[in-house]
Amino acid sequence: MPANIDTRNIISLPDSSAAATLTSSVTFDEAAGVAEADVYGDGMESATEGETETNDPRIAEIIRKEQAQVAMKSQPVQKTPMSVSVLNFLKGKDFGEIFFTVLVPVIGGYYLTKKAYANVSTRVDGKAEDTLDDYANEMIYHDGDFEEMKLAHSDYSKKLVFLGPKKTDAMIKRYLEFYAKKKTVSPQAISSLSYVFSLYKFTEEHAADVICELCLTMPEKIASAGKLLFFGEHILKTAEGKAKLQPLKDLLSSLYVDDGVISGDEIVEKSQRAMAEAAYRAAVADSGKKQSELTVGWEVLGLKEEEATKIFEGVAGEGFLTQTQAKYGAKQQKFDSKGFKVDDNGTLENPEDAVEEDDSVDVNSASGNVQECSECGYTLFVAEGRDFKFFNSGFTCPECGASKDKFKPPDMD
Repeated sequence: MPANIDTRNIISLPDSSAAATLTSSVTFDEAAGVAEADVYGDGMESATEGETETNDPRIAEIIRKEQAQVAMKSQPVQKTPMSVSVLNFLKGKDFGEIFFTVLVPVIGGYYLTKKAYANVSTRVDGKAEDTLDDYANEMIYHDGDFEEMKLAHSDYSKKLVFLGPKKTDAMIKRYLEFYAKKKTVSPQAISSLSYVFSLYKFTEEHAADVICELCLTMPEKIASAGKLLFFGEHILKTAEGKAKLQPLKDLLSSLYVDDGVISGDEIVEKSQRAMAEAAYRAAVADSGKKQSELTVGWEVLGLKEEEATKIFEGVAGEGFLTQTQAKYGAKQQKFDSKGFKVDDNGTLENPEDAVEEDDSVDVNSASGNVQECSECGYTLFVAEGRDFKFFNSGFTCPECGASKDKFKPPDMD
């Protein structure tokens, strides 16, 4: 290696060969000479401040590029306004070029984006509706089992998280809508609804607002609105909460015509009272015949003790029959072979039926079940034992209107 090369600028490569760095191509002796000449500041006058003087063109190029980068970073970037860019783009183009290069892509993109959004939105809405229905049905299925209701509520809260801030109102409103439609008023229903409101941690004012908002969206469902008003008035305890139910009362009152005898408000009040009495009557009957004291629940329904006692005694006097038993469990009416009503001894309840029986045809004859109109020939096939219904005294011919006495057995000859 030549003695005049600065060994500090040599880098050893992996193959043990030597390579000079690009830091400087000036020999050691030349550099030393420059250093000696410049010990006392000689030569500094030739270079202006901020400039570097070198004889190596490669170093000069590197310094130039670095200075250019520093200058670019120090200067703010000037952005062309969007309006100017658009005008420059459209400049020199005719309507055809603008239509096919700008309007068609923009309109097409907008249409496709809107359609895609609508499809996605429809799927999401459909999924949300189905899940909300499932939530309401499952909560009603577990009605009264507070532990299962709590688990179901927690599970569906996670499934419906994609609804975001709307989730809570959507869930409680769907539940209330289904509950009012499927469940009857009862002390148990009031208890269950009160528990559900506690799951949502609603204030009484918010709970009242939710009930009113739901009912105002379905004014045609009067029965459901009446039930929800009843539930609200017997769940909410504060005066502020009950006052929030006034819009619902006004809605129900407006549905009744004030005839000057009784106002809509009075009708609503009476219907709410009747609802409470019917609910307690059902609770007493459902509790069975072994009761010796007042059935619990009358306080929850807003009844006074004397009102509850009167209802209890009335149901007890009927044998504690439920509404279904009272409606369908009565003694069955008996009929004779001709279809006439008879008592337990087989005696006709209506003596006039005996007169009609004498005039009736012999249904045991060969043609007793076939009758023919002598006026128009219309033929009637009377089912045996059912002539009392299909061929009674007020019967007329479907074709010509002839009376029953115009019908005779057909001539069998």
